[in-house]
Amino acid sequence: MELEQDSNLTLPLFLFDETLSKRDLNTPDLLLTIVLDDELLTQLCQNPGADSSIGITINSYALEAVNKIYTSIIDSEHNAQLTLTHGPSLSALLNTSDIAFVSPQMDMMPTFDLGDEVDP
Repeated sequence: MELEQDSNLTLPLFLFDETLSKRDLNTPDLLLTIVLDDELLTQLCQNPGADSSIGITINSYALEAVNKIYTSIIDSEHNAQLTLTHGPSLSALLNTSDIAFVSPQMDMMPTFDLGDEVDP
């Protein structure tokens, strides 16, 4: 996964329960979309050690219910967090008052536009 400044990052979310390991990764329950601004991208450029992780609270994000039984969650109280692990790998967690949703871990590589390219 490549991360670029001012782009959208959309992660699939799945209900965190005993059936999680059997789920089809092509049919998530929710989609979490985050705009990668300067501050968030800076936090995502870290690579934690092999036995540690970094949690990043997300204050601004959009949710889309792919599975219509979770439509009510969009209007309810919830919070989201990204977790970086060694690699770096990225995953997301969305908590409501009584259930949680998680994304699979995804390998990522931030990319930067350093302005070095000159158009002829």
